[in-house]
Amino acid sequence: MLIWLLLLVLIGLVGGLAWFIHRIRRQRAMRILQSSSQETVDEIVNIAYQRLLTAQPQFYTQQATLIANSPTEVWGGNVMLFEYRVNVLRTDMSLKPITETLEQTLNEVADERRIASVNPKYPALVITDAWLLDQDYHFDVAFIVNRETIEYVKDMARVMD
Repeated sequence: MLIWLLLLVLIGLVGGLAWFIHRIRRQRAMRILQSSSQETVDEIVNIAYQRLLTAQPQFYTQQATLIANSPTEVWGGNVMLFEYRVNVLRTDMSLKPITETLEQTLNEVADERRIASVNPKYPALVITDAWLLDQDYHFDVAFIVNRETIEYVKDMARVMD
């Protein structure tokens, strides 16, 4: 009887250790994906921003580089979502056309770089939210590289409707 109990405990410990190792490896892989995705999206956002700066100088201010803040702590580590902030000259303009133009420009740059979504129903980059706070234009860019990000984009579309 004691042997069976020890065997059962040993199997439980081995199973727990295997689960723990699997979880650590998965977390490390997601951190690598997150970092790589952020570098890619930062590059695309900066190229698009420079194009828009010349096309819409009445809205944007000159800024050296844009680097994302990652609000994924709220949404989970698997959502490839990056928040950007740009200082603007005017806050009286409608955000919808500004945001649509920005998203279109982001995806043009992504196409030029041959970066595509994992799902053909979605563009590679989707602006899920945009707002003005003080003199800053904030926008969230979702990089469609996994199922969790697609689900997030769907959820945000439902909330925005």
